Formats: sequence, C-alpha cells, structure tokens
Amino acid sequence: MSDWSVIITGASRGLGRATALALARLGAAVLLNARSASDLTHLRDEIVSAGGRAEMLAADISQPDTPERLVAAAVLHFGGLDAVINNAGALAPLARIADSDPRLWQRNLVVNVWAPFALVQAALPHLRRAPHGRVVNVSSGAAVRPVPGWSAYCASKAAINMFTAVLAAEEPEITALALRPGVIDTSMQQTLRELGADAMPPEEYQRYVQLHSEGMLLPPEAPGQALAMLALHAPRAWSGRFISWDAPEVQALMSEMSG
Repeated sequence: MSDWSVIITGASRGLGRATALALARLGAAVLLNARSASDLTHLRDEIVSAGGRAEMLAADISQPDTPERLVAAAVLHFGGLDAVINNAGALAPLARIADSDPRLWQRNLVVNVWAPFALVQAALPHLRRAPHGRVVNVSSGAAVRPVPGWSAYCASKAAINMFTAVLAAEEPEITALALRPGVIDTSMQQTLRELGADAMPPEEYQRYVQLHSEGMLLPPEAPGQALAMLALHAPRAWSGRFISWDAPEVQALMSEMSG
C-alpha cells in the first residue's frame, strides 16, 4: 500500500487532471473518477508509466451508486482510503434566475452538493481509520460573491462551504477544507466566454473575456499542486476553513513539504 490513497472526482481534465498528476508525484495512489473513460485511461497510463500508482472508475458522480463504488474500489485496490477530493462540478444553467431551466438547476445541486455529501458519507468509516483522514472540497469565489447568471453555481458553492464547516465540527479527527482555486484556464472559462454574454452583466462578462485575452487565467498546475498538497498534508487546525490556493499559509505549507 502506498503512503496515501486518494479519490479524486472530475479527474479527466483541467484542475482534476493537474491535481491527480501532482498527487502521484507526491507518492499517493490515486483513484481517478470522471465520466470519460478514454480520458481517464490516458491519465492513468501517464501516471503508471511515470512510476506512480493509479486506478480508475469511469462513472457519473451524480448517480446514486457511484460514491459507494468509488470508495469500494479505492479500498480494494489500495487497502484503505486516506483522502477524498471532491473536484467534479457543474456550472449550468448559465442564465438569470427568471430564465433558468429548473432541471439544470436541480442537476447542478446534485453534482455540486449531493455528490460530495454522498462520497464523503461513504468514505467516512475509512477516513476515520486513516492516520490523517482528509476531505478537500473544491469551492469557488462565487460562494461568497453573487454573480448574476450564476445562481445555481453560486448557491451550490456556498452550500459546499457550509457542508465543509459542519463536517469539520462533526468529525474532529478528520481535516475538512473548502478550497478556492482561483480563475483557471479550463473548459468552464471557455463556456463563460461562449455563452455568458446573454446571461451576465456586460462588465462581468468582459472581465472574463479580458482575463483570457490578457493571459491572466491560471494554469491548472498551480492550484492543482496546492490542492494535492492540502489533501495529503493540511494541518488539522485548519479544518472547516474556506481557504484560497494562494493563501500565505498554503504557500508556506507547500514550501515546507517540498523542501
């Protein structure tokens, strides 16, 4: 068994992929989850060919049986479970409240709130037995800043922050964090540029267009390295916090553990 075993959802691209690669470089065995089997296969093979350990389960995290299947797979392959990273997320509907599709609004909450809850609940018996069980939920600045056109996303990320805080209060032996990863150059940003003009105020829409045009979007590897480090080494004293990937204490932890 590796020193750590970690489940990461939304692992096939963007932040999830970068985090999975960082975890493997840090010595963790990773169970990769996303819907795309082909993308997961490429990522798993990349990790294994570099000397790391990875397994995969291609499945929709919003389906009722997926969380328990992920936990069972991690325990089967790695002999235990030390950390869970809830990274999979949904932005849609990108629309004002009056125009939002209720079915997309509901799916957003299932992916962004129910799925992390269900995966954590399934993992808790194993995380409690781990020497340093950890949960890191990927949140957003939108959890604390309302953005017109993002009602479901903002509400779901605010909910995941409070879920993290309650988890920390209920499970004192587990370290639970909600991470703000910054504005990353991912498919979500591409969706905002393609579809956001009709849903967002012009100044808000132009902000994201300008970030892209001026090369100001973060590469996934930067917050991915922080996310991986927190999943393996976040101090228990931080449990319950909503913390930014570039907070001074996070960067200090990365320097210390890399060093």
